[in-house]
Amino acid sequence: MSHDDTTSEPTDESTTGRASTASRRGFLRAAAGAGAATALGLGVTGSAAADGIPTPWLHRDGNLIRDPSDNKVLLRGVNVPDPKRMDTKDFRPDADETIARATNEDDSWYSRIIRLPVQPVDVGDHGTGSIPPVPGFDRSQLESYVENHLRPAVDVCAERNVYCIVDYHRHRGEDDEHAYDSEGIDDELTMFWETVAPEFAEDSNVLFEVYNEPIHPFQGHYEPNVDVAPDDDEAIETWNTWKEAAQPWVDTIRDHAPRNLILVGSPRWSQWTYQAPRNEFDGDNLAYTGHVYAHENLRPLSKYFGEPAEEVPVFVTEFGWGENGANYLTGTADVEGEQFVEFFANHDVHWQVWCFDSKWSPAMLDHDWSIKEYGEFWRDELAAHRDDDVPSGDVETDTDAQTTVASTATPTPTSTDEPTPTPTDEPTPTPTDEPTPTPTDEPTPTATPPADAMVVNDYDGDPAWSRNRNDLGQWCGAGSFENGSGEVEDGALVLEYDNGGWYQEQINRSVEEYSILVLRVSGASGGEESEIQFSMGGASGMLADVTSDPIGTSAGDVTIDMESAGVDRSSSSLSLRLNFWQGGSSTLEIESVRLE
Repeated sequence: MSHDDTTSEPTDESTTGRASTASRRGFLRAAAGAGAATALGLGVTGSAAADGIPTPWLHRDGNLIRDPSDNKVLLRGVNVPDPKRMDTKDFRPDADETIARATNEDDSWYSRIIRLPVQPVDVGDHGTGSIPPVPGFDRSQLESYVENHLRPAVDVCAERNVYCIVDYHRHRGEDDEHAYDSEGIDDELTMFWETVAPEFAEDSNVLFEVYNEPIHPFQGHYEPNVDVAPDDDEAIETWNTWKEAAQPWVDTIRDHAPRNLILVGSPRWSQWTYQAPRNEFDGDNLAYTGHVYAHENLRPLSKYFGEPAEEVPVFVTEFGWGENGANYLTGTADVEGEQFVEFFANHDVHWQVWCFDSKWSPAMLDHDWSIKEYGEFWRDELAAHRDDDVPSGDVETDTDAQTTVASTATPTPTSTDEPTPTPTDEPTPTPTDEPTPTPTDEPTPTATPPADAMVVNDYDGDPAWSRNRNDLGQWCGAGSFENGSGEVEDGALVLEYDNGGWYQEQINRSVEEYSILVLRVSGASGGEESEIQFSMGGASGMLADVTSDPIGTSAGDVTIDMESAGVDRSSSSLSLRLNFWQGGSSTLEIESVRLE
């Protein structure tokens, strides 16, 4: 559900369109990017390293999404407001500025996908917060919207090296005119996808979301006090009705865009993902969406969204919680936040949190564009997964004009109207892939670091751990511990864990001149190396498997021979990550991390 500001082969014609698209991209690099820099204090450099990830064509493989090299891909990111709404400068940055902020790695924003909601209310110039009529726009209005707002926003995503979801974003109206099986809605969606799908058929970074939140008909709709669960037998009838109505739209998209992934929602504000594997839509490269906030009737998340994800690809394209509002929306980081983290850690589910704005709620940003705690929570999660499950390949660079964001502020969205799905039970941190480390050779611990050692972090308060910066000037952080994100005491980072917690230090440079990673640590019980998952430079496994040094109850050096462990020391996006979800319970104190 959405939240408004108030509470086939290409034809010659489409090929010509792509040529103009290319020139438009060039213009955005030099002009729009520079405009964003002027407005927001962004720096434009000629040879800065590119942010983002490779964005090749993706394809479905069972319940997974893979890149052309058959690597598993999970796309994590944020929603932004409607591109036209952003471009009105309604007390928020333009679309290009907002996307640049949401992908600004200098400010620790690692969105790998941006969801772009295209609202009939904005396409058709209706009043904000209104329920647009059916149809909500004519073809001329839609073509103008695509040319002036949607195509530029998609191009900025391409320039920032991230994927984007073009989302047909209807979510209001519960009368017969607005039913998803009505003739008017069918005409509107057919016109929309006949126009939009061919426009982006050659953009490998674009995914299509058929219909944001089809509401009704669904079983129980006309009996407001009856809540029919998405796994109830009566829900099968609803899903069959939905499939009959939506299959032609899926076919229209595929006819015009043979390769883009298509995301399919479900009735009752896209809450009934559970039914997807029982009667899949026809077509190739299809995935299914789910929307959930703090809904009690959709818990546990592992049932309503995790079980279908074991059989089909699932994108949770809207989720989150707010400090206040309707019951289905109100939640906290300690409860709903940790439930979502656990759910995503346990299931191969793609996620796009709502919403990177200051008006559309739950909003990640404040009205001065500073980051709220809610925004910081998900910024940390995005940073923690910045290198996880991304496609392989080269990141496109532009040495003529690359925009990089230096400011730390960010916009946030507005309040939502209708209900959306629920969060999961207990939290569980971030997933790691399969372990492939190797035990290290001989350790060479030293109490005093050599003069030529590279100190990653010594937790001496300069810089402060709470500011999420290490001695290399890179992002660092932790979460889901018994003591939150950890506390620095007497020159050591204290992490109290009970089958939970993640810790990460980013290095972001080649370290080929160094061979040994040294962790100076102690544990409350000793032997904690057998309870900690190690991940670095493509290698992952239990810490005990990559070192022969035990963790003792007094501070000592635990050394890891990076080459023997399988660490890619040449990576320019290197980071050290430790996960604590292996069932142990203790306290770890880290005095320093260094490379020798």
